[in-house]
Order: sequence, then structure tokens, then C-alpha cells
Amino acid sequence: MKDDLTPNNTEIFNKIISIIYNARKNAFRAINKELINMYWSIGENVSLRVSESNWGKSSLKIFRILYKDIMLAYRAFHHRILGG
Repeated sequence: MKDDLTPNNTEIFNKIISIIYNARKNAFRAINKELINMYWSIGENVSLRVSESNWGKSSLKIFRILYKDIMLAYRAFHHRILGG
């Protein structure tokens, strides 16, 4: 029975590797989908603000400066939640 659990049993070993690989691939797809949705939503909000109010070039300059802080906060969130 012990021999059935060793990597020498390539059928079960390959099946487990395949499960891990597919789960990882699906997780990356889900994360990428949410990142695309996030960036789309950010762009939509900024675009609406620019078109509906008096946001102009100076406001966008401020946003670019704030963007660095936003991304630092995002990276801190990313590392805490996703572990890296």
C-alpha cells in the first residue's frame, strides 16, 4: 500500500499535478478578470468625473500623483490577501 502513494505511481501523481495546475490556472484567470474589471471601473469613474464636472488637466495631474499612493495601498492589500 505504501508503494501506491509514491511519485513512482505516475498515474496518481500526474493526476494530482494536473488538478493543482488547473486550479492555479483558474485562480489566475479569476484574478486577472477582477483586475481588468477594477481598472475599467477606475477609468470609467475618472472619465465620468472629467466629463461631468470641472476636472481638467490640473485635476488629472493630482490624480496621477495620488495614483502612486493608490497603487502602494493596492500592493499592500495584494500582499496581505494573496500572500505575495
